[in-house]
Amino acid sequence: MSCKTLTDVISLGAVLGLGIWLAVEHHARLCANREHTPLAQQVKQMSAQNRGLTDLEGKPNKSRPQPDEQSLELLRLRGQVGVLRDQCKELEKVRSDNHAAHGMLDSKRTNSVATADYWPRDSWSFTGYGSPDAALQSSLWAANNGDLKALLASTTGDLRKMVEADLAGKSPEEASIKAMDEVINFKSVRVLNRETQGDDSAVLTVAIEDKRETQTVKMLMKKVGNEWKISGPAQ
Repeated sequence: MSCKTLTDVISLGAVLGLGIWLAVEHHARLCANREHTPLAQQVKQMSAQNRGLTDLEGKPNKSRPQPDEQSLELLRLRGQVGVLRDQCKELEKVRSDNHAAHGMLDSKRTNSVATADYWPRDSWSFTGYGSPDAALQSSLWAANNGDLKALLASTTGDLRKMVEADLAGKSPEEASIKAMDEVINFKSVRVLNRETQGDDSAVLTVAIEDKRETQTVKMLMKKVGNEWKISGPAQ
């Protein structure tokens, strides 16, 4: 098992959250652009037709349309005006939806305060190994800072042996860079559930968001002496 294996165990991809809203925003802009072009063309056409009616009124009677023809033309133009107004309303609705999407996106960006269950990337810190939560957060902090000693201290059993084997032959600098690269795209970690299994075992169900998706995994945590360690994925 490689450093990437350890990371895969504790990593999750990104939801959506924001990507969805960005996609909504992009779609709204495309719709608005598609609406605007035919609207502008219709306005231009109607202006030309109105000018044509005005010119007809100034010409001799023999070149003017019959009254019935003028009435029909006016009715047609009025109908086009009604359609144009409806399309303008639809365009305004698209713009309004676009602004609403912006607002929700901004709200999500600002709602990133760390809690006991939610750990944004910039809140990661070394919290020791006194609890399953602390051990997991310490391992994230250690990988993010390239601290190999703290990273290894957060693992136990076969998982620790595999990590040590993967780091063998690498310089400290190379190993640190590899650890940092594995978590570089992480955005946040959320603890969804905590399940105690006796005095020395626990299972943490966690969701880790990266730039693409959000995945959910269960982590088996083991107590070694007075410290908790990551043992691997829960069965």
